[in-house]
Amino acid sequence: MKELYVSKDGKLTSLEAARDEIRRMKAAGESGPFTVMVGAGEYRVKTVAFTAEDSGVSYQADGRAVLSGGMTLDPSAFGPVPDDIRVRLHGGAKDKVVCADLRALGLTEDDWGVMCAVGTYNTAAKYDGGVTEPMWCELFVNGERQTTARYPDDGWLYSGEPVREGKGCETGGKVKDNGVPWDRLRNPLSDIFSIDADTAKRAASWRTLDDVWMFGYPMYGWADASSPVVRIDAEKCEMETKYVSLYGMKPHAPYYFYNVLEELDSPGEWYLDRKRGLLCLYPGCDLGSAEIVLSLSVSPLIKAEGVRDMSFSGFTLTGTRGNAMEITGDGVKIENCVIKNVAGYGMVIRGREAVVRGCEITRTGRGGVDIEGGDRNTLTPSGSVLENNHIHHISEIFRTYNPAFKLDGCGTVCRNNTIHDLAHIAIMFSGNDHVMEYNDISRVCLMADDSSAIYSGRDYTTQGNIVRYNHFHDMKSDADAHIGIFGMYCDDNLGSCTIEHNIFERCQSALLLHGGHDMTFRYNVIIGACPKSVYSIRFHRYGYWHDLEPGGTHGARLAEVPWQSDVWRERYPHLAEYLTWDPETEQSCPHYADISHNVIIGHKPIDINFKWDDPRFFNRVEGNIELERSPADDLETLCEKVLPDMVEGFEPIPVGKIGAGKRG
Repeated sequence: MKELYVSKDGKLTSLEAARDEIRRMKAAGESGPFTVMVGAGEYRVKTVAFTAEDSGVSYQADGRAVLSGGMTLDPSAFGPVPDDIRVRLHGGAKDKVVCADLRALGLTEDDWGVMCAVGTYNTAAKYDGGVTEPMWCELFVNGERQTTARYPDDGWLYSGEPVREGKGCETGGKVKDNGVPWDRLRNPLSDIFSIDADTAKRAASWRTLDDVWMFGYPMYGWADASSPVVRIDAEKCEMETKYVSLYGMKPHAPYYFYNVLEELDSPGEWYLDRKRGLLCLYPGCDLGSAEIVLSLSVSPLIKAEGVRDMSFSGFTLTGTRGNAMEITGDGVKIENCVIKNVAGYGMVIRGREAVVRGCEITRTGRGGVDIEGGDRNTLTPSGSVLENNHIHHISEIFRTYNPAFKLDGCGTVCRNNTIHDLAHIAIMFSGNDHVMEYNDISRVCLMADDSSAIYSGRDYTTQGNIVRYNHFHDMKSDADAHIGIFGMYCDDNLGSCTIEHNIFERCQSALLLHGGHDMTFRYNVIIGACPKSVYSIRFHRYGYWHDLEPGGTHGARLAEVPWQSDVWRERYPHLAEYLTWDPETEQSCPHYADISHNVIIGHKPIDINFKWDDPRFFNRVEGNIELERSPADDLETLCEKVLPDMVEGFEPIPVGKIGAGKRG
């Protein structure tokens, strides 16, 4: 093995220099394996790019090497704000807010970027001139993301009755404007919301609405979006947005305003005058000794394409307006790394036999790990493993459908991870034969409705997935509960999934099966309701049966894989049978379900809204036990000793082996 050393004051002072030296050594005929040891310090990077010729190299640090896409601002760069800004501030903020001239520091408009639409369901791409990426620069003080000046400072405002509902689109492109379907519509008519009188009066005091934005959930608790504000009428108490809400509007929709100079009135808020490059900050601490970082890079800090057998260990990655890592290749290992304060995903990985182990990902704008691998055509597993990772406080900018783990492809194992404090989903999966086990998941779906900790839906080809030995707990949403939130959600006629030996503790509901076939939910423990709990388990027929007809979403996704091949027919024997049933009367009703031998303690009843025991459906709902109180004093005793003796076929759930760092 050949070792190279990178340090701030050594011969090789960057990862790029080490990469290039190894390329030279290989060209000269030297063979590996190669290891690059990286010393402590902060290494400023835009993108460190690797290609196939960089395969077979291990990059190692001891936890003190930081790869940063940002720029550290010296506290001395901040001084009093100009008078024309000071006069627009309120009260004590006039004497608290400080200002730095980014142009004087050598930065330009390209470095800080324009305001772009955020929220997973924004419609900016439908409008001429609408900007969806890259994310604008962000400010971090002592490692904390600062808040773009907003109103209110915390929490939400709530809209009144809709005044004008724009030309949005419901699922499937049904809404048309003058005969033009949504997918071909440009610059659709936007929305007008009614707002409360106090908010309208306050907004009227803002000098301008130029680049003032709103963010919220205009219709559903799973569809966040943003838009520039076009007009606020203080007399009529109305707000007009530039972009339409994709799914329409509802009364009492949560929202807030941001990028408002006059609302720079609380510690930790900031505002950037983009024309002049003046960064204004209301400090939440003594800036004299603070670390102040502005994210600048719009690219991944590490980008590897076509590589094999590379590894990265012990690094901290921070300060990019994009994803921290983007890797395409096989046999890549990422271990004991910390990713924080980035605007995109922590990692995007495409390939086989990837390992992500012992990493912490936090304060991302999007999700944690987005991974795809394996061969769905042949159902060959990826062999990738995600284990012993700690992912928390992520998806802070795009708040919905940007989970801690996003699994696609075939045969990835996601185990022994600890996931907590997310606005929305923890694990989202599609594809085949993934295993999600021994994960500790808590305080997720914090601002969500009609959602869950682990989620998949609307795809018959998503088959053979297993969810077992996970602990879901303390799940309570601040959003209005229309459908509710669940530990596990198999949505919109999903394909087969096995969910067994899990613990659902203090969750609003454990499970929603919305249609779908070959669903197994057995030997699970559901203990302790919360105030919004109505049902422990909801077992429902699929409500949108028209989508099962030819030309619908399910048919389109079936066409993407060889579901009629021998290997698919052998692995999923019922799949071909699904399409022989009438969409309205049979296919919309779950078949081959097994909901049995679950133990429900101090929770709510099971809810079923169709004739599940029709012999045509081959369903099994039996042996479920409902108790008012737990027969054991603690969870470990209950799951490992008492229930195995009480319930036939109940295997012990090893509570002590669940979560990061607890593999037995």
